[in-house]
Amino acid sequence: MSVPEFKVGDKNIPTSLQARCPEVIKGFEATYGSKPDFVSRSPGRVNLIGEHIDYADFSVLPLAIDVDMLCAVKVLDEKNPSITLSNDDKRFAQRKFDLPLDGSYVTIDPSVSDWSNYFKCGLHVAHEFLKEIAPAKFANAPLAGLQVYCKGNVPTGSGLSSSAAFICAVALAVIKGNMGDSYHVSKKDLTRITVVAEHYVGVNNGGMDQAASVCGEGDHALYVEFKPELKATAFKFPELKDDDVSFVIANTLVVSNKFETAPTNYNLRVVEVTAAANVLANKYGVVLKHVGASNLNKGNLRDFMNAYYARYHNTPEPWNGDVTTGIERLTKMVELVEEALGNKKEGFTVEETAAALNCSKEEFTKDYLTTYPVRFQVLKLYQRARHVYTEALRVLEALKVMTGTKFDTDQDFFKAFGGLMNKSQDSCDKLYECSCPETDKICEIALANGSYGSRLTGAGWGGCTVHLVPSSSVESVKKALINDFYKIKYPNITDSELSDAIIVSKPALGSCLCEL
Repeated sequence: MSVPEFKVGDKNIPTSLQARCPEVIKGFEATYGSKPDFVSRSPGRVNLIGEHIDYADFSVLPLAIDVDMLCAVKVLDEKNPSITLSNDDKRFAQRKFDLPLDGSYVTIDPSVSDWSNYFKCGLHVAHEFLKEIAPAKFANAPLAGLQVYCKGNVPTGSGLSSSAAFICAVALAVIKGNMGDSYHVSKKDLTRITVVAEHYVGVNNGGMDQAASVCGEGDHALYVEFKPELKATAFKFPELKDDDVSFVIANTLVVSNKFETAPTNYNLRVVEVTAAANVLANKYGVVLKHVGASNLNKGNLRDFMNAYYARYHNTPEPWNGDVTTGIERLTKMVELVEEALGNKKEGFTVEETAAALNCSKEEFTKDYLTTYPVRFQVLKLYQRARHVYTEALRVLEALKVMTGTKFDTDQDFFKAFGGLMNKSQDSCDKLYECSCPETDKICEIALANGSYGSRLTGAGWGGCTVHLVPSSSVESVKKALINDFYKIKYPNITDSELSDAIIVSKPALGSCLCEL
């Protein structure tokens, strides 16, 4: 399926774009003194259920949201192989750079923190793709020069994937600008090439952000699978009788410095879930077989599930993502975690973990504790493994709620889906310990004022929360959050800051092009 293309002014253009496209076109005209040829767009995303399970290769359930990055673009004649890059946000100064005449790639220096580096990431992966699909044209010749004007309203640093929205919009623009009107890039190809883009600035991401940004559909959530290949399948929310599904996304405004907190937060969780997978494998006498890169190169909890079923249930084929089979297998995994790790809920010391792996303390330290810096008293293998398996199970149960359940009333749907979101938050808080007091307070206020499901979204330890709210209750939830959280926690907060902190969105369309 190709990335959707619209004409500015068309009746079928998405409502959110009807106002936004004229704004970015006007900004382009004011900056460059002429009209652009087209606008490329890609949105931010929010994850509904499936937190901290992507690095165990389990599927997640995000959706694209109604905030986005728009790039108005004019293609220059072949005498001018350069990029001029401007931004509506004046914090980001104009940049200009030449495109290599021999068709080589533009250099990216990740040690320099500049917004143009993210543009260059999108440019690079698009350039690679162009060489792949049209080698005769792009092997030894420069790309087309472009004038670009960017206007985005995805709050940066909020965990809503502003960088993925920017890079996907840029890659789409570069492909369009170089291939012209006759070529229509597929969603699959745009997702595939942008997944690795941020690696060029030193960010190791898993693919959910790009898949959600590119493949989003109105009124749909996306079932994003990582194995056997990256794939996003859209599932429609049920038709309700008297109300609509909306999501309120509220930022705690708590920023967790990833570098400083990684030894006790993210890095430590990677070590714990990897150690848990290997302790389970040793306990049940199976060998973990992992295809592709993995954290610590030791296999993960999905690999254990596949190995267990291959040995004890004579099913050598790995789980293929089927919902019914997945629910059955994940339910069994939860039982095994209780059986094998439930007697050590207080945590494992290094010595106890090494003994459970049949290795020396020195071997365990070398294999697990030297790749990333970590600090801990005990390793909470039981809690982390239980979270991963039950959270993966909730993703599949959410799909069943969306597709296989009949509801007598709108409230029945909100209770069923919202209940899974609440269980997810409880698990993130108590088992994975990635919530924070501000997140807990926002969820408490939202649930008391009309939300049916409230949870953190993203890595946690601050950042954003997401709330399932009937459209008729959105203003009630917003008002309560402003009065009972933001104005108390941040008494000097401005209206502009509040506008960025609370986003209301329905599931939105993913990447698209608008022609003038």
